[in-house]
Amino acid sequence: MFDILRKTVRDSKLIDAATRHRNTIVEISTNLRGSPGFRFVDSFLKVFSCCGSPIFLNLDHNVSGKPLAYASKIVEEIESIVKATAGQVSGYKINFQSLLTFLVAGLTDFAEGIKNIYRESCMELYGVKVEPVVWLDQKLGDIPNTNYQAADILYKLGFDAVHVLPHVGPDSVAAVQLAAQNNQNRGVIQVINMTHSGYEYAKNEYYRKGILRKLRQNTVGKLHFETKLNNYVEHVCIQPIGVVEPANRPYELFKGYIETYREKVLIISIGIGPQGALPGCALYAGATCEGIGRFIFAGANGIEAHANIVKKAELSKHCGLMALSARYACEPYPLKSVLNMMKDFDPKIDERTKDELKKVYMKIHLAKS
Repeated sequence: MFDILRKTVRDSKLIDAATRHRNTIVEISTNLRGSPGFRFVDSFLKVFSCCGSPIFLNLDHNVSGKPLAYASKIVEEIESIVKATAGQVSGYKINFQSLLTFLVAGLTDFAEGIKNIYRESCMELYGVKVEPVVWLDQKLGDIPNTNYQAADILYKLGFDAVHVLPHVGPDSVAAVQLAAQNNQNRGVIQVINMTHSGYEYAKNEYYRKGILRKLRQNTVGKLHFETKLNNYVEHVCIQPIGVVEPANRPYELFKGYIETYREKVLIISIGIGPQGALPGCALYAGATCEGIGRFIFAGANGIEAHANIVKKAELSKHCGLMALSARYACEPYPLKSVLNMMKDFDPKIDERTKDELKKVYMKIHLAKS
């Protein structure tokens, strides 16, 4: 167990944190056994058990703003990022723009290509053969038939999971689940809470109060909903394998974890770097894994140098494990240590995020005492 982690980390405290977190993932896997998408959870558990990284990489690098003829060059840069982060992250989340970039470049087997690069790099660097999870952050939000058709194509492109917006209705979510089941039980991830300020406005102005609690409650297998697809009707138990919650609002995430999620689903978190959170902010608040993108691979004039990408990926993994160690020991988030480790890369944290981390600690501390 932890073949790669033990070759890259000497601190027994961090290895202990990875061990405890693996036990948490095992519990989630057990709770989701037999649910649609269990294959994704098993794959994530397998790669985490090897590299010990609670970090995944947001491959949000694409041809937007450039001529489409640059697509092949952008793909080469994406592949170089995968090589630099192999063994330091457990998976890759690809956004819709990057998906389009691969397709413009004429590549339809890119998901398998990413896995091959990771696998070969891990073998070369560490003598270990393991592959990451690769999923799509295209938030499907349409009627059931349209969602089903889009998801069916996306799964056939090789994605282990896709994102869906539950706000448009449980039958639209159920349609994606049915597509997942028909494609070797791949995963469905519900986007519950988002990182940008406009979503906060929408929650306050467009939706009724309590929407987050209701959306969260509908992720743990208690809602059954009749779903019409073409000429047939199915009664579907709504059960994603994961949910998305923001790292830059850790107290909101923590409330979701305490009140609803626990170890029932994977909590996947984004919002590290430019959006105001530091590595480990979400993990400390209850997340299973957290995504980092531009903070790791973006440089002043494009893609960072290979050595810097490697270093930032390694540091992000270390900081994530430090946060997990604090979480399991009921200690404060290690803010000073994280800032010090990241000092060469201009780390920043929003005051709001910092305050919310303190609120999380107070709740943990009170519960312990």
